[in-house]
Amino acid sequence: MDDWGKDMADRTVGRLSHRLGVVCLLLVACINAGCVSGRTYRTQLHTSDYCIFEAKGDCPQEVLHQVGETPSKSPPVLLGYVEFDDQGYLREPESKENLMRQIRAIDSDRPVLMVVFAHGWKHNAAPDDGNVEAFAQFLRKIAKADAQACENRACAPRQVVGMYLGWRGLSNKVEPFKTLTFWGRKGRAHRVGTDGATEVLAELAKIKATRRNNRLIVTGHSFGGALVYNSLNQLLIRDTAFANKEGTVARNAADLVVLVNPAFEAARFNALQRKASGMTFKPGQMPILAIFTSQADTATKRAFPAGRALATLFSEHSTPEQRRQNIQAIGHYAPYRTHTLMQLATPATVDFKDFACAWKAYSIGTSNRWNVGAVALARTPAKPESSQSSLESARFNPYMVVGVEKGIISGHNEIWGDEFSDFLYRFVAVQRYGGHCGTAEDSTQQEQD
Repeated sequence: MDDWGKDMADRTVGRLSHRLGVVCLLLVACINAGCVSGRTYRTQLHTSDYCIFEAKGDCPQEVLHQVGETPSKSPPVLLGYVEFDDQGYLREPESKENLMRQIRAIDSDRPVLMVVFAHGWKHNAAPDDGNVEAFAQFLRKIAKADAQACENRACAPRQVVGMYLGWRGLSNKVEPFKTLTFWGRKGRAHRVGTDGATEVLAELAKIKATRRNNRLIVTGHSFGGALVYNSLNQLLIRDTAFANKEGTVARNAADLVVLVNPAFEAARFNALQRKASGMTFKPGQMPILAIFTSQADTATKRAFPAGRALATLFSEHSTPEQRRQNIQAIGHYAPYRTHTLMQLATPATVDFKDFACAWKAYSIGTSNRWNVGAVALARTPAKPESSQSSLESARFNPYMVVGVEKGIISGHNEIWGDEFSDFLYRFVAVQRYGGHCGTAEDSTQQEQD
């Protein structure tokens, strides 16, 4: 090549390098512009004269605040925050210790109903995050239902205390980089569950154990569901292995664990499901784990398996079915499904005693469907080849995988709609309802409240 040709080639390469450099700089700038850095949102703790949260953005720095005005003759509904960094470490260990001391102080005076929520992907503990406001309003519904369940009973003074587990679920605000954080955020959720969240949930379980009427409910959404399950699954498996000879499983991890549109693979549920499927549970065994997944959740139905297929491309699988379990999200893996949550053409009564007594009948097997408000929880019909003994055992399996009709939860993040949130707080409240229903089981079923 002559000198002229070499010069032209050098110029062409130079222009391409320059353009590539500009593109890379713009790409980095775009990513940085949308990057959400790790930070602690909640830094102030007051143990009295609580800030009152009414709407999104209220009480922006409070580690513990009140939710709404306090109804007459009722203790205030409180909401606290614990935050974690990407390594699963507590962002403010002393803040967590002070918050736990405050909850223990409340427990020394009255029973507590502790409700934990771990948010999912693309969320955090910022005061303007929609999950913060939605969870606060959900706590108010829980408190109202629990007061009805405890009317004229020993648990009547019970105080509702929420706990919001904040982590860096939102790490970038600019698309497509926001969506491309899927793999990194999934790993961080599992890390937080393995480390920091385990400590927090263990301390809350210890508080639960101090009083007969204390309750602990743990909930999680999306990757927050993965966080919770990662934190508790080994304890759940252990409790199942230690079931007593009557087939009753203790609820040591929590009184109830509820995961909504959780983003973790069905393979993670295999050990628990296999152990439970070989056991015989007696009528009246209360739910321990309830997983709800919407048929309209395209994030876990399509995006999740696509991401998992790429992540497991070179992984070894013993069978095609094992690979399927390792790719599909738990809620969309049909062989594990135990229940359906369906819409009712004609809404049922919403009187608390009526649906609480209907739950009693459902829990002992008198009915295979629980109608509550605008929805009904129905057991999935057993397979034709199932034996009578396995059919009966499956009816009372405390590990529920529920398919939710799309009209109840319309998408991955639409979990706070009236139909589902109304169902959920009632589902939580009726678990240990001890009121008289005028039925035969009242004389034989011993309530613990």
